[in-house]
Amino acid sequence: MDFPEGSYVKAPRGFRVSLWSPSFSAFLELALLTQINEISKIKKEENNMSKFKIVGMIALIAFAMGIFWVGDAVAGERGKIIAREVEYVTTVQTLKVPDVEGHTIHLVETKGIGSNEKWGAYLIYQTYTMDLINVQGTHQGYAHATFPDGSTMDWKFEGKTQAAVAVKSSPVIVGSPTSEGTSTYIKGTGKFQGIQGRGTYKVYALGPGQFYVDVQGEYTLP
Repeated sequence: MDFPEGSYVKAPRGFRVSLWSPSFSAFLELALLTQINEISKIKKEENNMSKFKIVGMIALIAFAMGIFWVGDAVAGERGKIIAREVEYVTTVQTLKVPDVEGHTIHLVETKGIGSNEKWGAYLIYQTYTMDLINVQGTHQGYAHATFPDGSTMDWKFEGKTQAAVAVKSSPVIVGSPTSEGTSTYIKGTGKFQGIQGRGTYKVYALGPGQFYVDVQGEYTLP
């Protein structure tokens, strides 16, 4: 059988090797398999690198989120409260207690405006009771503050009363201290959600049924 022209090449020393010989086909097959294996190896390494990059990226994201969660968990706001409130009595209900002379119990409602060095102005509403003998004794009650953005803060307070400034008919000396005590924050909404803290206050007379309060304290927010 004659092979077509160009289907063989000259080997060294005059030998002619057919391009279609079984040995040459085997050589081509081996070369192709080797190339395929190399390509598969490269693809496998690229896939492994891609998987490594993906796993690494996931780990990095998880680490960053972990830092954020931890930071959010431990990063609370702390600060001092310094405020002044000017209030007036809107309602007083008085009951006489007959055990001793001059013993009275008062249920008081007051309204006013306050100013906090950190958060600015706010409206304040208070309800409290006073247990007095000759306009001196104790008081306890609750306060509610509303800020311009709608956030609110509630606290309870208790202390001693030296002169019943809330009793409108009682004579008072303007600027004289009338009451003092401690307060505890019990609730907050808006920017004060979760507020906790304690403070002290002193009350000074402005006139019958009118007074101002100086407040100092500390707070924490989650």
